Amino acid sequence: MASPIQIVLNPDNYEEAREAGGGGGRKDFFAHRDREFGAHKAALIEQIDAISGILSAQAQGPIGYVKVILKRDAWAKSHRPVGALFRSDRAPLVGGGDLGVMLVEGRPSALAQVKAEIAKAETQTRMRYDEKKGKEVPNPSAQKSEAGAIDRIELYGASDKRSFSVEEAVAWLANPMTGSGYQVELFDVLPPRAEWDRLDPAHRRLVESFVAGFNALEQSLSVERLPNWRQRLPMLSVRLDRAGDGAVLRLTSVSSKERRELAPFDPNVQHHSRLLAFLDTHPLVRRIELPGIVVRSARPATPSRARPDHAIMPVRDSRRTHPRLGIIDGGISSALSDWVIDRWDVLADEDMDLSHGTFIGGLAVAGAGMNGAGTCPEPDGAELVDVAVFPNEQKAGAFASYYSGGLPQFFDEMDAAVADARARHGVRVFNMSLNILQPAAPDRYSPHAVRLDQIAEENNAVVFISAGNIQPQDLRPEWPADAATALSNLALARNDGLLTPAESARNVAVAALNPSGHSGCLPFAPARFSRRGPGLRSGGKPDLAHIGGAGTQHATLGHGLFSILPDGTVIDGCGTSYASPLVAKTAAVLDHAIEGEVSRETLIGLLVHHAEIPEPLRPKMLAPVARHLVGFGMPPSAERILETGDHSITLVFASRIQHGQQINFRFPWPASLVGPGGKCRGRAKLTLVSTPPLDARFGSEFVRVNVNAVLQQEQDEGKWKGRLDPLYLPSSRESPAVEAELIEHDLKWSPVKVHAKTFPQGVGPSSNWRLFVEYLTRAGEVMPEGGVPFTAILTISDPEAEKPVFNDMRQSLQAIGTQIADIRTAARITPRV
Repeated sequence: MASPIQIVLNPDNYEEAREAGGGGGRKDFFAHRDREFGAHKAALIEQIDAISGILSAQAQGPIGYVKVILKRDAWAKSHRPVGALFRSDRAPLVGGGDLGVMLVEGRPSALAQVKAEIAKAETQTRMRYDEKKGKEVPNPSAQKSEAGAIDRIELYGASDKRSFSVEEAVAWLANPMTGSGYQVELFDVLPPRAEWDRLDPAHRRLVESFVAGFNALEQSLSVERLPNWRQRLPMLSVRLDRAGDGAVLRLTSVSSKERRELAPFDPNVQHHSRLLAFLDTHPLVRRIELPGIVVRSARPATPSRARPDHAIMPVRDSRRTHPRLGIIDGGISSALSDWVIDRWDVLADEDMDLSHGTFIGGLAVAGAGMNGAGTCPEPDGAELVDVAVFPNEQKAGAFASYYSGGLPQFFDEMDAAVADARARHGVRVFNMSLNILQPAAPDRYSPHAVRLDQIAEENNAVVFISAGNIQPQDLRPEWPADAATALSNLALARNDGLLTPAESARNVAVAALNPSGHSGCLPFAPARFSRRGPGLRSGGKPDLAHIGGAGTQHATLGHGLFSILPDGTVIDGCGTSYASPLVAKTAAVLDHAIEGEVSRETLIGLLVHHAEIPEPLRPKMLAPVARHLVGFGMPPSAERILETGDHSITLVFASRIQHGQQINFRFPWPASLVGPGGKCRGRAKLTLVSTPPLDARFGSEFVRVNVNAVLQQEQDEGKWKGRLDPLYLPSSRESPAVEAELIEHDLKWSPVKVHAKTFPQGVGPSSNWRLFVEYLTRAGEVMPEGGVPFTAILTISDPEAEKPVFNDMRQSLQAIGTQIADIRTAARITPRV
């Protein structure tokens, strides 16, 4: 019997005041190592003296930015040296870098206070008697604990700001597709000139010297504020040109419609060298980057010998509604005109390249008919909005003719198109099989991801992004059947990391798997061209994977994934470009099948929760790398997601966690799975998707609130014990796990988490369980006024598929007053699904 997913209609009933506590006492990182701490203390004081000396002599004034690098076992919030040493009124926190790297604003007077506090730290190990533990334990002062948490203190300098040479910059910027401007990130926002009088003398000198520095170069250049300013990410585009106008500074917002035609790019290496020397040495500058170039995530298609015919397109029935999907690309041909309900037309006909977008649209409309349900599991038919914003990349100058300002203008156009499709047609699922030719960095939430996430959040939409394709010269060997050989091949692979903006925190990145029935590759293994994560350290990417065609051609099947050319001819192809729309189609079908407006968290959660790791990646030794290749796995069809058998039940808990609150949802384990003595058997899986505040200034620590969900069983003494493990928990680890391990394996701070476990013999003394949701903010972070939206999805099942779990659980929940309903129709009676 089919058992539909149930949504809890009264989540507010389970809100309660947040429990205080946590964090523990002060830790002595040098307990019983007094001599070592004495040397460490002296080294920190020496480092501060050196930094203060540099800042005192600095031409731009006394303000500089300092890296406080923590020990690995001091990454936790409770160990941060911000209580006694780097207090917010003394050396305010302005950002972060890699995990455990704090960036603070420093000046000699403030650093002298930090130094004085470090000097107070006792060298000897102090002890106290702990009654609970029944023994003596270290009892350090705040000064010793915080000083011991620090590995070293360094001045943020030129080597932290850029990673390219002047010659590399000139060669890259000469390509008009880049917009030809350096992307310069600042530590602080430049206020309007009229507000400089509100700054203290040190900050005014910092700002004045930065602005004056451009004029002092005596070169023709333009400086313009970029849109990411709105996301607290102060970024400028700095472009050397041959206009002869000197330094033109546009530091107020400039819309794309107001832009003038750009003057010719200045390729003079000496001019670039002088500009970069100025930016390298000015303390206000945090990072200098070369702009990205947009590329498609697929290989050029070649006509297949297997399918030379024209595809028979399904006919759209205008009397009923269909799943809707936006295709962000270079245009969709008239071969799919019956299914294209609207077009965002900014490209001239001669600047369109319809092959890529048409292949993607063909998969969405007729993929099942051409490839079968094993590859394309959703029924054929999808209404498309053609978001044609990417001009032909093979045509010289085409991109620059539309987006002379480079990527910021491109994202502006995409933003307008997505908002229009959302407003006119209610489209919430978009496919963007485009990447930016820049690898995702482990310590950087890229400006491209920032912008894409903003577009998704403002439109309550989800963008499915391809993970990116490996360049032909770096392709990995085909995935072998032997797990040890697979690991060896991965160790030897190079240049195969994710491309931006696939590290996006609000959207879904999709990797590619091999097709079945293709003798040249292992079915459902990672495709040899598919890039891998993890992207940022505090999270996991890609999110999901789907069939993207084989990277090795077959004599008759080609790449083994079929769609159409612009003229309707069937063709084979491969690329993460073509895996992404298959997941997007399932999301569109889910969105269509559920009444009302399903939340972004629920939509993503349903896909992730039901995804399964492909068979070739299930060997235990591959667990550490599996998530970097396929994320949480390959999702099934929407029909399989929305209905299960009566041996299982899936509950959806969609709500917001507010400041000072926690969620405590208590329920009895299904009676048919409870044995003698209260032992509970079965399988449980818990997925959590949240939308926490993000701040790109903090690098790897850009997620500012961690929402966590646990499934716990009541113990004899009334305490609660967590029963699930993270999906990718290693085979063994020391207990308790330190913060570094919680980030890596438990995905602490990740907006998406999955936990699961099977209890074949039964566990615990009680049938009383609870779903417990809580939050943790970063040091100095405040919970958003509206709380953090989240969706928790819990499945409890009988692995032997025998017991009536659905009916058991439904009856017991109703008996305790829990209101549940089929998720597909729940919008009639609940505001949040």
